[in-house]
Amino acid sequence: MPKIVAGAQYLTLFISLSCLSCELLASDYEVPTAKIEVFYPKGFQVSIPHEEGITLFAFHGKLNEEMVGLEAGTWARDIVKHKDGRWTFRDRVTKLALGDTLYYWTYVIYKGLGYREDDGVYVVNEYANTTTPTVKTDDLPVVDDRPLDKGTCTGAVTIVNGAPVRCAKQLVFEENFDGTYLDNTKWTVERRIPQSPNYEFCLYLDDVADVLQISQGMVSIKPKPFQKHFGRKSAKRPLVLGSKCTGAQGSDECSLTPQGLNIIPPIISAQFSTKGKFSFKYGSVEVRAKMPRGMWIFPQLWLDPSNPVYGEKEYRSGQMRMAQSRDNGREQDLLTGLLLNAVEPWHSLKLCINKSTNAQLSEVFHLYQLLWTPNFIAFSVDNNEYCRFEIPDEEHAFRNLQQNDHYLPNREILQSGSKWAPFDQEFALTVGLGVGGFNDFPDMIWAEEKPWRNIDPKALKNFATAYRDDCLSNCAFQVDNIKIYSV
Repeated sequence: MPKIVAGAQYLTLFISLSCLSCELLASDYEVPTAKIEVFYPKGFQVSIPHEEGITLFAFHGKLNEEMVGLEAGTWARDIVKHKDGRWTFRDRVTKLALGDTLYYWTYVIYKGLGYREDDGVYVVNEYANTTTPTVKTDDLPVVDDRPLDKGTCTGAVTIVNGAPVRCAKQLVFEENFDGTYLDNTKWTVERRIPQSPNYEFCLYLDDVADVLQISQGMVSIKPKPFQKHFGRKSAKRPLVLGSKCTGAQGSDECSLTPQGLNIIPPIISAQFSTKGKFSFKYGSVEVRAKMPRGMWIFPQLWLDPSNPVYGEKEYRSGQMRMAQSRDNGREQDLLTGLLLNAVEPWHSLKLCINKSTNAQLSEVFHLYQLLWTPNFIAFSVDNNEYCRFEIPDEEHAFRNLQQNDHYLPNREILQSGSKWAPFDQEFALTVGLGVGGFNDFPDMIWAEEKPWRNIDPKALKNFATAYRDDCLSNCAFQVDNIKIYSV
């Protein structure tokens, strides 16, 4: 039965003296259980939803010390105005650590009568903050909030959205692709014309339904000819992606006027990422997917830096490629590893090639895995590890790598980080399907003659001339689910 206090004016002393007679005024109203959000590195808030008739909300609490009856506590605050549909108490200065416990009680005046919710207890198991100021806290993916067994909780090193996670093996991100569209609190769908460093021969669009499809708990990306979607004359008209363009506004990523060798890419594809909505440092990533089959296409399961502190161009802030199949016309290879720079010979310096599963990459689903810890980065398929990177000492740090007697071009900036730089920052997840481009198909002998040479100004036009629609007939890239755990 709810605790009720008569009277319209809130006074802690009055409540404690009158609570015995309160039971006589019992009604059907109950104070909602408070929602508590803790931020890193400091601050927390306590709130309840607004309901017509509420004129005051109060919070009383103490940290790591139980409340004695109806004492005022360390925090004792009346909130007399609701905002955005909630009554909210905010503390902006207190630093709460993982494992800390808030003991509290709340008080509400509803239709002139006072009601209490007693004996509140909240253990800090995760933080709700983000390092990206443009993302509202309410829009962030929720870290798994199932009760944690203190006896089995092992401390984690994982950082999620700028805040530490309390326990290892905790599910911090999950996507099962339920429904018929991507969850925009988790994903941003790209809408741009690819430029540096890959210069892919496709457009990434967010509004072509038969290219990006979600059904039966699965996302599918199947490229489509540009002219088949927009009409045969469309390739001669200017392409303007408008204010929804996810590239740099006013740049070649957002508009293109066909002229000479500067033509509209002949293929429409799709790409989406968690950048700006979910990022992490250290974790265990699992993606169940089925690769596409076709020449000159490459699926994208990548981790990209959420903030390119070591440089924005040429992968200078690193990229982790979880799984990328490549069809040479006879068989499929599985490539994975770390990219440090897009310029040869650096681009492929830290890539591994796995041929053990190539016969079935596009026939069955496989579990692609990445384990990222402070000591190593390992890649696996179906729980079989086949690629691992370790840095035993400073001498072997990425910034000290040399190729043809040359260091990486951003070595000076990398020296400001750890021996793992650039892979010592938070990364976001990217899913997509690329076509052609300058970096992913070396100029070498293929079973089918490659119709362009990398870096050649005529590359895109040569590809468009040689391209056949039947190349895309079996090119669907399917992803069933994604899970990321703390470590």
